[in-house]
Amino acid sequence: MAPAPVGKAAGMPSCGRAVRTHLARVLWFGVVASAAALAFAFLFPHDFRRATVAYLAAAWIAFMIRTFSFHLGLVLAAGALVAAGLRRFRLTVVAALLSLWAAGPEVATYGPRLSATAGHARCTVMSLNLLRDNDDSASVLAEILRARPDIVALQEYTPRWRAALEPALADDYRFRHHVERDDCFGLAVYSRWPVVEVDDALPLGRFGLPQQRAVIEVQGRRLAFYNLHLWPPKGLHTMQEQRQALADLLELLAREELPVVLAGDFNFTKSSAMADELARRGLRDVHDLAGRGRGSTWPVHGPFWLLPGLRLDHIYISSELTAVRAWTGARVGSDHRAVIAEIALP
Repeated sequence: MAPAPVGKAAGMPSCGRAVRTHLARVLWFGVVASAAALAFAFLFPHDFRRATVAYLAAAWIAFMIRTFSFHLGLVLAAGALVAAGLRRFRLTVVAALLSLWAAGPEVATYGPRLSATAGHARCTVMSLNLLRDNDDSASVLAEILRARPDIVALQEYTPRWRAALEPALADDYRFRHHVERDDCFGLAVYSRWPVVEVDDALPLGRFGLPQQRAVIEVQGRRLAFYNLHLWPPKGLHTMQEQRQALADLLELLAREELPVVLAGDFNFTKSSAMADELARRGLRDVHDLAGRGRGSTWPVHGPFWLLPGLRLDHIYISSELTAVRAWTGARVGSDHRAVIAEIALP
């Protein structure tokens, strides 16, 4: 009779089972923690004017979880594959279902979109955060000329950007309104169609940043066109500013009598509570209506640009309008891509 194995060889099967058991426990912990985080983020009650420190801290956490829910869904999908390799059926099913819930809405954006019926008046709109320190004005000009938009909304518009763009675009865009600043919050609207009214100082938020509303006459139809750049929620103070600005915007929209186009860098994604609130008010993202794919606009470069990006730039339209096509632009030196849409007017 052969002698029984001793030493490391004798312990290998038991050691392998112990490792698999430990890995399964770690995966279960991650899945349960992810489920709790997502439940907290999507059930958190939002009052955009509430400003206590504890509430803003909870709102910021909920915001970040919702912002990266797609990425969490991808991690859960990887966990489901590992669980399947471990032959843990229940863990595989739970992780896969949670992954589908977190990432499924954005995966669905690769499906077909319905187009608007022909015969309506059309208007092409572009929105682009230029990036204040971007020096590639040639690429920006090429992008605008390639898309040939009727209305262009620009953010981070500085005197240097005006000097670079206005001479080349003045003939095509006779109606231009600027708020030039040396920081990241200058704005400009360039339009082929007449701008019959403009307000460059909408009262949004507490910081006094410029936001634009222009009444533009497109083929005899008037639009209320908003060019917006909301503060990025990098901390509680700026989180409060973004939420306050949105609350003020919702009040303005409640009084709006014209069809509405909101364009700009909103610094929130379609999965945010802010986007949910705009949807409840009848505003629809053109990319969700007529785009394809996730439509990520940020970041274009930097250390994280290879990771799945975020759609922080949007064009929203009210229910009287329809999106025919929607797409994102090329890399033009900015850390954002442009969002472009062809809109059908009633």
